[in-house]
Amino acid sequence: MRSQFLTLLCILTFLSCTWGIVDAVVSFSQTEAVSETTQIERKNKPDDTSPKQYYEDRSSGNVPLPNDEEQVRSLAIASFFYSLITLVGAIFMFRLRRVGFWIYVTGVVCGFILPVALAGFEALNISFGVFFSLLFVGLYWISLKEMH
Repeated sequence: MRSQFLTLLCILTFLSCTWGIVDAVVSFSQTEAVSETTQIERKNKPDDTSPKQYYEDRSSGNVPLPNDEEQVRSLAIASFFYSLITLVGAIFMFRLRRVGFWIYVTGVVCGFILPVALAGFEALNISFGVFFSLLFVGLYWISLKEMH
């Protein structure tokens, strides 16, 4: 029987991976738009009710997205495979299959290696979400005894 803790981890992973796949597909299919909106400086005022654009909040902190279309496309491919592999691993773990943990770990490793291989070391600044996956690896490790 699956614990509530493992169920919660899997559901959070499902949501994160689904968002990552959708984001990667949008980034890949609309590369020009993504690369044109590298950094938007906007001062938020309390009375500012203008809607935010999709690409506006995509950079993490002060690190802007790359403006090179090929690099955006490469990062989208890396993000797609990272999200897909970790999603498959989470599905297996949700079904209490231990092999899912190792698939998930493989996905996390791909999440570190692919961006660097395809876009250089600067890509690690942009793919910060992969670092949270390390935390999830540890949390899944705690639940590994439930799986067979």
